[in-house]
Amino acid sequence: MAVDRADIDRVASAYGLDADLLQAQVLAESSGDPNALRYENLFFARYIRDNPAAKAAKFGPLAACSFGCMQILLETACELGFVGQPWELFQPAIGLEWGAKYLRSLLEQAGGDIRAALASYNGGPVGNMKPPFRNQWYIDRVFSLKNRF
Repeated sequence: MAVDRADIDRVASAYGLDADLLQAQVLAESSGDPNALRYENLFFARYIRDNPAAKAAKFGPLAACSFGCMQILLETACELGFVGQPWELFQPAIGLEWGAKYLRSLLEQAGGDIRAALASYNGGPVGNMKPPFRNQWYIDRVFSLKNRF
């Protein structure tokens, strides 16, 4: 099941986001694949391994995996109030909802600066862990994809 544009429009409207930007972010994060799963965040994995509170977290090492079309980290979704099972984030509407909720929270923290919010979304929850050039590449990619719509 692919990510439906109607779901993107609905979720973007609910969170006050630009639907074309949200669709571009889905493509940048997962190429539109709601079943995408990534466990590449070694810094966050080490943080979980070395942090007693994180070790005791509900999902342990799975918390360092990013799930679904928006590639949201399970730990991040839980911090935002997600109480479901990890695999639920593979459902396009659910993954989109939680990714948009996270982007909205970052946008508010960044005072409405979408570029800063995207850099934080890409950079990770424990500070901005990726090198600046990777964040810049990601921001440029999202805006390049957005211009296609």
